[in-house]
Order: sequence, then structure tokens, then C-alpha cells
Amino acid sequence: MPKRILVTLAFLAGILWGGSHVISAQPFIVSGNPYAPPVVWEESKQLAGVAPDLVKEIFAELSLPYSVRVLSDWERVQEAARKGEIDLIVSAYRNDQRSEFLNFSIPYLPEQTVIVVEKGKEFNFTSWDALQGKKGVTGIGESYGQKFDSFIADHLDVSYYRLERAIEMVNLGKADYLIIDLYTALIYARLLQGEDSITILDPPVTTENFHLAVAKDSPLNEHLDAINKKLSGKIAAGKVNELVLAHFDRWYERIAKRSQYLGRMSQQRSAEQQDYLIKQDEMARQRVLETMINREGLPPAAE
Repeated sequence: MPKRILVTLAFLAGILWGGSHVISAQPFIVSGNPYAPPVVWEESKQLAGVAPDLVKEIFAELSLPYSVRVLSDWERVQEAARKGEIDLIVSAYRNDQRSEFLNFSIPYLPEQTVIVVEKGKEFNFTSWDALQGKKGVTGIGESYGQKFDSFIADHLDVSYYRLERAIEMVNLGKADYLIIDLYTALIYARLLQGEDSITILDPPVTTENFHLAVAKDSPLNEHLDAINKKLSGKIAAGKVNELVLAHFDRWYERIAKRSQYLGRMSQQRSAEQQDYLIKQDEMARQRVLETMINREGLPPAAE
């Protein structure tokens, strides 16, 4: 059965008006991981975050029509691209498996992958070998670059779950560590009010780059050079860094409001605890800034 083909419908207005008519085209279908804030996440049945904002700007500047399709999880998004059901994934690391069915844009954002453990259960993490003999968890459909993916497959005991379940496994002591992107880890720690109960180990496991990813059978490939040119300009102008900080701060504001609504913050926490949270927020922001500062020379990672 052939994959979905985007068709351009030309209407001959001469039938009605005796003249030409504007050509209309079906929109390109865009999707992304619904659980990877602040880069991309689902919000009110739409995609929000750094990557969707970039796509919105670039497609508007290139006059490319598109519509967003929100899917249930990251694995389903990738499967839809493989089947030709969507044209563009807004953020993805490159690996050999994905390269079989996706073409990648230039990299637009480096991201550290980190190991998260329950507080009090830290271990000396100097190389990937330190993870052997332990039980790990991570999100469904995740990849952390070809080299580490291969190491996981060959040497580690790692299970894949919905992100909330993976975090819960660590909190319940059913897993020794969680593999997760740094930005998402910082946000979920505060969202779940777990900054006092987890530790993010150093150094990072890897540092990989996010790309826009176009399904190989999509007509959108004809515009990939133009997309790369726009993307390069936005990186040079600092637009990507600006979006990262804006969405990171937006998440922390949302979490603070949620905490106040639930009566867990200003009314029940001491001044000392609130001061601690402010310091934690600043430390998190500094880690985000360090990642962006090191775009040209990626931060060192354990191997």
C-alpha cells in the first residue's frame, strides 16, 4: 500500500470565472515528542516549546503550510514518520536507525543526557561502565546518540516506560537510575517536587544535538535547504538560546503557580525552604546556560 502522498490541487477558475485561480496545497504534517519540555511538549492538544516555535517561524517565513498532529508518545511519533503519516519531527537526535527513514536538518540545540538517582543512592559515575550491573529506566522511544544506544544494547539493563512511570520506578526504588535529558530532568524534578529526593550525577552521559527531521518520502525534502538556511540564521542571531530560556522560565513559573494553588509553597514552606528553592532554580538556570555557551565545543561527557 503506497504511503500518504501530499498532492497539490490546481483549480481552473476559467470554469467559473474565465480566469486563473490561486493554487492551494495540503499542509505538511508536523509532530514531536509530547513529553520533552522545554524543547517540545503537548499543551491543550497542541505542541509547545522551543522546537514548535522555531518551526512556526521558519514555515511562516517560507510560506509553507502545515498542521500539527499530537500523538500519544515519542515511539508513536517516530513510527508515524516511518510510515509516511507525518512529514516533520520537530526535534530528534540522529542515530543509524532513524537515518533509515529520516533526513536531518543542521543541528540547532545541544542537549546533555544525564543520570538521575534517588537521593542517598548516588554512585561514582566516571564512565558508562559504572552503569553495568545496575537496573536503569528511560522513556519510550528514546535515543541518546548511536554510540551510547549501542552501549545500552550491548552492556546495560535498561527498560523503557512512559516518562512518568520511569520516574516513579526510581522514586520507588525499583530502578537504580534514570537516563533523561538534562532540561527535562530539571523541569520534572520541580514539577514533581522532587528536588530534595533526587540527584543528577556528573558528568553527563552524552551531549547530542537536536535536529529537525524530515520523513524521507515527504515532499518537504525539497525545502530542506531553505529550512537549513533559515535555521542557521536563527542560531547565529541567538534566537534558539532565547527560546530555551523563555520556555524554561515559563515552566518554572507554571510550576510555582501550581504549587501555590495546591498550598504547598508559600503557605506551608519556611523562608529557609523557599530560599533553598530559589538557589536551586538559579543552579538549574546556570546548567542550561553552560550548555548553550558550549555549543561550539560540546561539554565533556562520560564514555
